[in-house]
Amino acid sequence: MKKLHFIIGLLLLVSLQAYGQFIIPPKPVDNLQTSLYDYASLLDQSQRVSLESKLLRYADSTSTQIVVFIVKSTNGDDISMVSTQWGTKMGA
Repeated sequence: MKKLHFIIGLLLLVSLQAYGQFIIPPKPVDNLQTSLYDYASLLDQSQRVSLESKLLRYADSTSTQIVVFIVKSTNGDDISMVSTQWGTKMGA
């Protein structure tokens, strides 16, 4: 009986941990890739256009690409881990 309670508790703990993790969106198809991903809808259209054009000009003049991801929350996950996982998933 104790073993059953332990297994149920372990499954509950694992499921709660998985639920709370930040989910990285799927990689956009090639024609939808950009330098700016605003998943929090923080920027208005003119701000998005302005920032994206600055990012593209910077990439063209320095050969260094910067990609900006804006999210509402990392769901308690460490931002450095989320950004590393995001870069890996997106192929950076």
